[in-house]
Amino acid sequence: MTHSMVVFASALLIVMYWIVCRRRSLIHREKAADLLVAFFEKRGVSERDKDAAEFFYRFAGYWFFLPFMTILALPVIVGRTLSKRMISTDGGKEKDLISDQVMRMYMFRNPITGATCLLVFFVIATTTMLLGLFANRLRAMPSPSAVYMTTAAKVYPPRRPAL
Repeated sequence: MTHSMVVFASALLIVMYWIVCRRRSLIHREKAADLLVAFFEKRGVSERDKDAAEFFYRFAGYWFFLPFMTILALPVIVGRTLSKRMISTDGGKEKDLISDQVMRMYMFRNPITGATCLLVFFVIATTTMLLGLFANRLRAMPSPSAVYMTTAAKVYPPRRPAL
């Protein structure tokens, strides 16, 4: 095989891989679009929620969606872990279904980028949780003055007044 044949075969394999990934993601794209239409037709959904869902769907069509979201997730994970606040989801079941389907669409469309970003996200989340546990332990550690006061109370118990 000559060098040009190897290059041509490699390019052909890459194009075939790209086509297969795009075709497999179409099923999930259609399901996500159907979920979006149902979400838009639901009563009581604010325009802000509709715009956010549409933006999420459109943004997930680009290859840089998950790398960008992974980078943005770092300060959010660190802040949530160190602040000891619970994460509240205010979207309901419909938003969860839409985001789940959009993520499936992305993972089928860009499997290499998706797997890499999820691995990075897992490492970031695990490291942050370990640091959060360590920080919470440090917060729970008594101060030196509290240790001295407790020791003094044990060594020198308070005297009872004489009756």
